[in-house]
Amino acid sequence: MSRGSRVLSLVLRVLLSALFLVSSVAKIVAIDDFELYIFSYGFLPLNISYLAARLCIVAELLLALFVALGWWRRWVNMAAFLLLILFSLFLGYAALIGRTDSCQCMGRLADLNPVQSLLKNALLIALVLLYSRISGPTRKTSPTRKTRTTRAILSALFAVAVTVTVFCISVPDNWMFGPEEARYDRELLEESILPGGVLEEEGLAEGHQLMAFVTRGCPYCRMTREKLGSIAKRNHIDSSRIHYYEPADLPAGLFLRITYGQRPFVVLLDDGHPVATYHYRNISERQLAAALH
Repeated sequence: MSRGSRVLSLVLRVLLSALFLVSSVAKIVAIDDFELYIFSYGFLPLNISYLAARLCIVAELLLALFVALGWWRRWVNMAAFLLLILFSLFLGYAALIGRTDSCQCMGRLADLNPVQSLLKNALLIALVLLYSRISGPTRKTSPTRKTRTTRAILSALFAVAVTVTVFCISVPDNWMFGPEEARYDRELLEESILPGGVLEEEGLAEGHQLMAFVTRGCPYCRMTREKLGSIAKRNHIDSSRIHYYEPADLPAGLFLRITYGQRPFVVLLDDGHPVATYHYRNISERQLAAALH
């Protein structure tokens, strides 16, 4: 390998490693948006979407690590190529069905729509192919059997360490949050819903209904709307059974008196009586689908 090729190989190695690293870290920082984006397509249940989001991050972190180390170049380059192709197929599908929202490929660092991300991936694929062409092992640089064994052991340890680290930094919501009774004024809520109450005309006392107390400008309230909307779409739930309330939608002070100021606050009703309460993270797709279907 000529000196120019070695320099170019090193530059590409650093660049690709940095890009995979930045992309994975950006996704961790905006994990709520990323997992919600995956779930919004309706392919995976909510609990599996949590895992899929983190496994994508693990894959990118491992690629960043092994590209930087220069180990298993042929297999790592092939894995990077296949992962980018897989992401590109997904983005192509998103573009075909008319999605124009951010694909969360770079978290909140860059608001890229599917078409823009496809162009980014095309550039990355070209860089991976170029790097693969000029960085292949030679007899001179081929590792010995002992070196390969050591690298295999270390690689397995690195994979376990990266996976555990990601899942510890960002624990899936369904692992950390289970059903829990929120602190709210149940008596006042029922009084407002049942006959004679200020919300009697809303039909909240008829069978199973869902109330969501949200406020504008609250990011988790926005994501609660998106999550409930995706759950309704995926499970064919009549959206008229999901009711959103902001402070201005209720008589003065009623929002705060019922919720004690917490938001988002979501409550599942059965004939006007609360049977389950949720915040953003512990919303149960299974429970809502069974009750509202």
